[in-house]
Amino acid sequence: MFGEFARGCRQCQLGIKSVLFITGICPLNCFYCPVSRDRFGKDVMFINDRPVSKFPDDIIDELDRAGSNGLAITGGDPIMVVDRVVELVRLLKDTYGRDFHIHMYTHVLNINEDAIKKLAGSGIDEVRIHAVNPAQLSGKLGLLKMLKDAGIELGLEVPALPRFENDIVKVAELLINNGLISFVNINELDVSPANINNLISMGYKPGPDGSVIGSIDAGIKIATEIRRRWPWISVNVCTSRYKDLAQIGARLFRINMRVSGGDEVVLDDGTVESRGEGGVVIKLRIGNREYDVESG
Repeated sequence: MFGEFARGCRQCQLGIKSVLFITGICPLNCFYCPVSRDRFGKDVMFINDRPVSKFPDDIIDELDRAGSNGLAITGGDPIMVVDRVVELVRLLKDTYGRDFHIHMYTHVLNINEDAIKKLAGSGIDEVRIHAVNPAQLSGKLGLLKMLKDAGIELGLEVPALPRFENDIVKVAELLINNGLISFVNINELDVSPANINNLISMGYKPGPDGSVIGSIDAGIKIATEIRRRWPWISVNVCTSRYKDLAQIGARLFRINMRVSGGDEVVLDDGTVESRGEGGVVIKLRIGNREYDVESG
């Protein structure tokens, strides 16, 4: 990490931010997209991996259950359901106050003037832009400036793609030189059933830890160059392991400390053991799933 975490990242790090998958709809087909086939292209919603069947009530219920101080909105691409995003942002700000921090992700290719105008007036705090080559920014910088002028913090968030390092630095160059972004997040490239064939066809090799071999090296190369050229920009390289242990684990730990019963023990990784007579573990809860454990 170079510089400071964005506010949304600091909240995720502490486990005090919930994650809303607001839609699986996205017209793009990025070869590295890890979104599962049962979500991608479908207008489905999940908050902290719990299905949302009643909008927005189920979201409010989960935010209260988790004791969250903010919300990250992801997809798919949330900009494809911008009216839903705006409605939710306004409701959450009214419900929890202006300090309830909300950020969302969008691919720059999907933004348009109508959607940007709606988003600019929504009260959202932070928008994270996805772009992996400078050509994708063609004709889009003016739209991003509308968000910036509305007081919304902008950042670049991309996967660490080996062989795309120079292109990603050029994307950052355009955004920084136009005064649009204050931070860059580079995420280790995850392997999933949805993208593994595409990744292999691109010459990438899945590693034993579920990420692409060489991805972290690519991320560090990108981060080092950005920080060398623009030392005032905060740059963070986020590993898959860190997301799992620090972010997801911290959120699970916080939730389970709030909702666990008297016969349950919350472990450091956020999982929960249910104990019977004599302290014997009889059930293990991981997230929203519960598993029977054979004693002895």
